[in-house]
Amino acid sequence: METRLTAKEVADLKGCSARWVRELAERKKMQGQKRINVDGSPEWVFPISGLEPDLQQKYFYQLQASLPLPSVDILPKRRTSSPLDHYTAEERKEIAWWLKTVDDWQRYRSKYPGSKAEADDRFIALCAKTDPEHEFSIDTLYRRWKSIKQNDLDGLIDKRGKWKKGKSDIQPEAWDAFLYFYLQEAQHPMMKCYEYMKLLLREDHPDLVADLPSYTTFTRRVKSDIPEAVEVLGREGQKAFRDRCAPYIRRTYESMASNEWWIADNHTFDVITQGDNGQRHRLHLTAFFDARSGIFTGCYVTLNPSSQATLIALRKGILKYGIPENIYVDNGSEFLTFDIGGRGHRKRKPKDGQERFEPPPVFERLGIKMTNALVRNAKAKIIERRFRDVKDHLSRLFDTYTGGNVLEKPERLKGVLKNGEIPLDSTFTEAVEELLDWYFNQQPYGGEVIADRGKPRQQVYNENLYTKRVAGAEDLSLMLMRSARPQKVTRRGVHLDIAGQRLDYWNDDMLMNLLGKQVYFRYDPDDLSEVRVYDLEDRYIMTVPVDNTAVLTYGASREDVKEAMGKVRRMERLTREALKVSAYPAFGKRTALELVMEQAYQSKTARIVPSADPKVLELQRPDEEPLLRAVAGGPDLDVMNRNALKRKGGSDHE
Repeated sequence: METRLTAKEVADLKGCSARWVRELAERKKMQGQKRINVDGSPEWVFPISGLEPDLQQKYFYQLQASLPLPSVDILPKRRTSSPLDHYTAEERKEIAWWLKTVDDWQRYRSKYPGSKAEADDRFIALCAKTDPEHEFSIDTLYRRWKSIKQNDLDGLIDKRGKWKKGKSDIQPEAWDAFLYFYLQEAQHPMMKCYEYMKLLLREDHPDLVADLPSYTTFTRRVKSDIPEAVEVLGREGQKAFRDRCAPYIRRTYESMASNEWWIADNHTFDVITQGDNGQRHRLHLTAFFDARSGIFTGCYVTLNPSSQATLIALRKGILKYGIPENIYVDNGSEFLTFDIGGRGHRKRKPKDGQERFEPPPVFERLGIKMTNALVRNAKAKIIERRFRDVKDHLSRLFDTYTGGNVLEKPERLKGVLKNGEIPLDSTFTEAVEELLDWYFNQQPYGGEVIADRGKPRQQVYNENLYTKRVAGAEDLSLMLMRSARPQKVTRRGVHLDIAGQRLDYWNDDMLMNLLGKQVYFRYDPDDLSEVRVYDLEDRYIMTVPVDNTAVLTYGASREDVKEAMGKVRRMERLTREALKVSAYPAFGKRTALELVMEQAYQSKTARIVPSADPKVLELQRPDEEPLLRAVAGGPDLDVMNRNALKRKGGSDHE
């Protein structure tokens, strides 16, 4: 049903003249139609649905305010109806149409010169001609008039076919039994739930089985009565409920500064590469990501994610962008290592109840606060969305792209691998580092801060860098050293088990002063020639060299020692730095990889984005002074031994 307003009524809603409304209708700029009114004159009428939404709402509010308030003698028993906004749009239109029709009827009766009964018949006939869509009888008209006088809006709605809405023929016991099977994480099919329900009722309520509604009735009620959140929680579990239905915390980025939060994670490249020994594999990326700007700060391509790869990526990021205030990581062992970020929730209580000394982890020495994501909460780390960009915009550039699963696997891959067209690890690593720095970090920002959208991500980082904490290369190396667990100093000093070999560290001063005491030491995996020894109060004592003779005694070959000392890794880094971008045309003529690399090279040489200009520059340095240091003119161990013998009455030779 459709309510139609006169030109004057529309003019009152719009705040203009009726003449202007009729002119708009003549120009067909407003939906309306001409008809013959009750006086036999032509007039314009306008359907309520053809008006602007705000005018429709205004009309309904005015309509509700103008409802007649019958006196007590006319309305001995007053009915209360629901507010107008509790009805559907179609029901509101029906209510409005009846209110206007009854009002027109009353005005027509008052002006009709004959009897009221004749007026009623003439009005019904006139409505049938002017509005054939609405057919009603005199009895219906009187019932609607009675509802209006009683302020009963429900009485103006045609409820034919609606009386059963919201009702069901399903017995409560049958519905409860059905839900018992349906809302299980086993995710039984709906038909099986119906069968299981009948089996259960035959045991507990056999009298209900004969009157059970059909399977279709249950499916309709499942769709109409079970909220999606309840269905997801019952059939898919709590994690699915949290990921898809539960409210989430919206992170605010407007007040966040660059370097305030770095997010770290690992990513497996969907690209097959080849090592120097010809072995084929897929490399991994350990990356740190600035939450405010979206740039990759520290990245390291490795064969296997590890705690050492995390430190290398962090060191590269700090040398270029400074030390972050907070780091947000997941619960992987490469982050929750006792000497990097601490064990966190993985820390176990000692069996004897006594807390053991734990060396201060690297993040603590750098003044970084580590926060761990909730377990199995993938949406918490936005870096995983950036890894999707790495997959789509970097991995797909290589011919050996494997896809994330079997369905994404390109058909060409088998032929490419058969022909041996596989990029080397070194070439792939250089491409990744160049593209992350000079392509991904220069892409337009599309994050939460609307004012920064469209700017290069690197520019967003620079503009929001207010405080930069820096450390020199030597100080940073000291703060990034790995830590060994506490151990007692023996006659062979302290030891480090690495690369399948045991390295001993000791000297005369160490054995003279620390034999039998508990200490721990820090070491650089790239330089195992010495370690820095600390007491259990984290005070630096001394630096102790490695005993190379002991290394040879243990049967370590020259190649093993070189690997343990990190010479191979240093040589690989020097090789990667010596490579040039011009080596990429070997991938083919104007490939997508070549085009992207050219754009990265242009960004690198042009340097359009202005450099960061932090307002505060903080210097982070380690505060360590040795408790034992070699001083010129200090005590000589040989002299001390001779004096001890003389005090005992012995001789130098005894």
